[in-house]
Parts: sequence; structure tokens; C-alpha cells
Amino acid sequence: MRSHAQLLESIHRWHAGFWKKERTDRPPIGVYKEEAYLPIRFLRRPFLHDTVGPTEVGDSLAMTEYEFAFARHSIPTDDFIFFSAPWRGIPWLEACCGCQVRFSEGSLAPASFVGSPKEFAEIPIPAANGWLNRLRSETLRLHAAQPFDCWISPPTLRGPSDVLSAMRGLSNFYLDLYDDPESIAQAAARVNELLIRAVHLHYSIVSPKQGGYGHFFGYWAPGKTISIQEDVMGLCSPGLYRDIFMPCNAALVRRLGNYVLFHLHSTGCRHYKHVLDIPGIAGIELSVETVGPTLDELVPVFREILERSRLMLHVLSGFEQLPGILRKLPWQGLSVFIPDRFISSDQRWKSFIQDVSRKD
Repeated sequence: MRSHAQLLESIHRWHAGFWKKERTDRPPIGVYKEEAYLPIRFLRRPFLHDTVGPTEVGDSLAMTEYEFAFARHSIPTDDFIFFSAPWRGIPWLEACCGCQVRFSEGSLAPASFVGSPKEFAEIPIPAANGWLNRLRSETLRLHAAQPFDCWISPPTLRGPSDVLSAMRGLSNFYLDLYDDPESIAQAAARVNELLIRAVHLHYSIVSPKQGGYGHFFGYWAPGKTISIQEDVMGLCSPGLYRDIFMPCNAALVRRLGNYVLFHLHSTGCRHYKHVLDIPGIAGIELSVETVGPTLDELVPVFREILERSRLMLHVLSGFEQLPGILRKLPWQGLSVFIPDRFISSDQRWKSFIQDVSRKD
């Protein structure tokens, strides 16, 4: 458990350095246990069925992130904000839209069920299948039992493109974007209304803590926050994102407020310029993958994002380049997350911070 003083120090970095883009001693830097993002490992016992239903989700099925990963955190002075969320093994929004949740060893996945894009108009969203009520009850349960140094986060709530691709099947969805974009745009707007409803549901239960809210990416925000993701658009023309899904994202930002981020992968981020054009978007969260452009190659993109907005880096690859990269970038509006395979001890953490702070 972290001390109150250490939490306040980290929150100051988030509030002043990241959100207000003021000068601080360093940007917020978090170190996290990678297995915290593999929720299938939270199961308390082997799961013996092919599908998962809403009544099966709860404390008896899976541990929380805090219980699994953060109660014994080994780096006492980093800025990762501990969290628990309704079990992120569930594709919550896809399930609420009618997808069956399939179980297999190592993962859970939504099953497609829509035969053509025209069928989207006839499908009830949300489905009357109990998943939205289960999301509410799980949020209530977690909020009632949160530890002192833990914030309750929304679960993974994917964007309209990801949800529609799950409902339709990925290959069919990509064809639909060209064959029937009007039906896809209409369906996207309906899914987006459910996404906004789910976010408002979360914040009707979860109240501010230490002046703000936490999110499963490990950050703190002074207001209601979410990170939009439209991962399947990483394989599409940026123009398709702009024309069909950007209006949905803009509507969410309008209705939620000033602390909405956008999640991108370095292997599929060509539409980042359009993301930055979303009125009021708070910044971009970018996961740097093991394939694709390196950290060094992405520096011009990082600079452009920081000039226009804020940048949250998840460094999954290229850690050896990171200290030099951080010395090249402005720190105002920047934050960084590092897996514990790169920094596994307090001594290694202190050495890294000294390296980052060193003048070239």
C-alpha cells in the first residue's frame, strides 16, 4: 500500500505536469506488472464452459487487478495509479450489443452474429441479455470495497468500429466499409450512444477520490475520463476513420468533457492527425509495439502530438532508447508507462530516473 504523501506527489505530477502542462520535476512515469493486462490470469479456478454469461461474473470468478497485481507493487515511488475494474476479460460493450462471450484457453472473445450490414438497423442495442445490468452491479461492488490507494476504473469499452467488427466479423466489416458505409455509420451512432450510456453509468456510481478519477491505463485525471479506442481502424485509410467514426468520437468528447484520451497502437496510428482534430480531445495514448516504427523513428510524431495536445506513452518496445528520447522531448503534457520486465526493482527505478534527468 502506498502512503498518502506518495499518492499526493504522484497526483501533483498528473495534475500539474500532464493535465495543466506545467513544469514539474519530471513527467509522470509509471511502472506496471504486465500480467495486469492479461485478465484471463485473474481467474480463481479453471473455467469449464465454452461461453461466459453475465450471472457468472463476480468476485468468485476472478480477482481484481489490485488483488492480482498491485497489492505487492515493488516500486514505491513511481506514478502508476492502482486500479480495479469490472473484469476486463469480458468484451463488455460487444456483449451488451448481443455478442456471445466465448471462452478458450488464454482469451475470451465476442462471437459475430450479424449476417449483413442492413441487419444492424433491426438489432436492439443494448440487447436484453443482462450484461449492462451486470456491469452496473460489478461497478457497485468494486466501488464499495476499494482499497485506500486504488481507484475504480471503467472496464475496457471499445469504440463503435471495434464493436461493429465483432458483431459482423472482421473481414465482413472491412468489406462493409466500402460496400455499405451508410449502414455502418448509422449502426456506429447507435453503438456510440450505448458507449456514452455505459460511461455515464460508471460515473453515476464512482465518485472522485483525492480530487479525481483513475483509469486502467494507470493514470489519474481531475475529471471524468475515458480512453477511446478504434483499433480496427488501424488497418484502414485515415479518411474512413474521419468520415465514419470521428463524428462518434467527437460526440463522446462533447458529452463527457475535457479528459477524454484516444488509444492508438504504433503499428496502426496513421489516423492520429484526424484524432488530434477532434474538438476538445485531451490527448493520445500510444502503445509502442515490438514491430513497426521504433521510438527514435516516432520522435517527430511525438513532438507533433505534444505541440497540439498531450501524449501518454506505453513503452512495450525500445526501452533502451527511452532515456535519450525523454531528454529530447518537452515534458509538459507527457507521461510514460513501462512494463516491469524493464524495471523490476527500486534500485533499477532510481537509476532510470537519474538517467532520464541527466543533461546530454
